[in-house]
Amino acid sequence: MAASTAARLALINAVKSWGYQLADIELATLQRSPYDLLVVDATTGLGAGRPFRPDEVRSLKAKPDGTSRLVVSYLSIGEAEDYRPEYFSQEYLEEDAPDWLMQENKDWKGNRIIKFCSDGWQRTILGDDDGKSVYGGDESAPLYRLMDLGFDGVYLDRVDVYEEVAKHCPNAKERMIDFVARLSAHARKRNPNFLVILQNAEGLLRDPRMTATIDAIAKEDLFFGQDHGETKNPPGDVADSVANLMLARKAGRPVFVVDYVSETGRKRDALGLIRSQGFLPYIGPRKLNALWLPGKHF
Repeated sequence: MAASTAARLALINAVKSWGYQLADIELATLQRSPYDLLVVDATTGLGAGRPFRPDEVRSLKAKPDGTSRLVVSYLSIGEAEDYRPEYFSQEYLEEDAPDWLMQENKDWKGNRIIKFCSDGWQRTILGDDDGKSVYGGDESAPLYRLMDLGFDGVYLDRVDVYEEVAKHCPNAKERMIDFVARLSAHARKRNPNFLVILQNAEGLLRDPRMTATIDAIAKEDLFFGQDHGETKNPPGDVADSVANLMLARKAGRPVFVVDYVSETGRKRDALGLIRSQGFLPYIGPRKLNALWLPGKHF
């Protein structure tokens, strides 16, 4: 166990730059990019919303200079998007919805908040003991499909949903940490080097179990854009987030930060502020429908 943890941390700590695009991907653009780490959406990321094939994932694993690159896939574990057929059909959604499926996120049409502590939801993501979908057939569950495709790891979003569903999930904070640990153990049973990167929910790092479970954390809107605009965030909020993120750094886990700013001066300020904390910056569009490149876009 200690050896596999050390191997994963060596991989992720070798990353010095990263890029993040979830929609409208043109494979050639990503292949030509200089990034050491790419975050993409395995299911709907490519043009026309189609999923990746294994050969396309492999094609991203070498940078233009011939050195290796890590490629991980986005996976939401706190919301379910109605455009992802691997979870349920439209008929299932309308006529026989599971009890873990809750209300629509008012800020993101088509995204339904999940009662994440339900074993039905967790088994939807993780599958059975062999990683097969619990909905029958020979399909892999969503987590295992990422490994089938050859991804190096997973980038977990909406972990912070535990704050929104606390009344439906008693001890929500602890149960979310348990869920991430369960997911990590599932994946690493097959591939001990499989990376688990947390996005947001940095308050969970106060629990050493979370820090020990993940290999890195990413934070959106750290210095700008907490209101989904481009204004500077309140200093107190920034200080709280930075203090939590530093717990990851002290534990040898790198911190990736994306600020969604478009004005030249704000880009410069964001880069300086992110780097001043020892974090790894990326500047991109909030819709994550294009890959911005250093020296060209920021």
